[in-house]
Amino acid sequence: MVSPRPPRPVTKLTRPITPERVVATALDIADKDSLRAVTLGRVARELGCHVTSLYTHIESIDDLFERMALAAMSELANELWAVALGRSGDDAVLAIARVQRTYSGRHPGRVQAMHASPGSGSLALDDAALRLAEPIRAVLRSHGLDDAQVRHAHRIFSAMTRGFVQGEAAGAYARGFPGAPEGSSGADATFDHMVELFLLGLRSGHWPRAQGSPVPANNSRERGN
Repeated sequence: MVSPRPPRPVTKLTRPITPERVVATALDIADKDSLRAVTLGRVARELGCHVTSLYTHIESIDDLFERMALAAMSELANELWAVALGRSGDDAVLAIARVQRTYSGRHPGRVQAMHASPGSGSLALDDAALRLAEPIRAVLRSHGLDDAQVRHAHRIFSAMTRGFVQGEAAGAYARGFPGAPEGSSGADATFDHMVELFLLGLRSGHWPRAQGSPVPANNSRERGN
């Protein structure tokens, strides 16, 4: 009598490594441990492969950083456009500011990647930066600002929101104060007050005129956050 063959061992299928998985893994590392923690060796370990396998999907660490920046910029731009559509004026500015704050809080490594990517001549990064910047710039133009004023107002808006996010991440607003809602540090109200001060400047009709030569409106290396 012939003995039955033993069953073949079941091979555990693993997800194939793709450029998208490499970038997503690197972004998750950056969010968890900062952009400095992103190395090809770390990404390979997270994916369970040898570091040389990554070169099938990316050219170098700089290529990875650029892909990370592009992915993060696209992700944030989608969120900004989603809240900007159908809104105008003050409501749009506040909604955009809140998205930038919440996105930066959820994804600090992605925000680092946006502002630290190499390759200043990258057309892909330029195009992504334009799409990221357009929601807030469109609102600023609706307040009657010219191209140079829009550029400076956008920089102020970005510095304002990024500065708040960095202070919040460092615990600067963790302690409450008299009048703050119970169980709250009052940071939400402070953020809204900050945006309101920016809006007061826009509403005044006296936004400063740019000195010297106007800044080209399509200088796309300016990031939207």
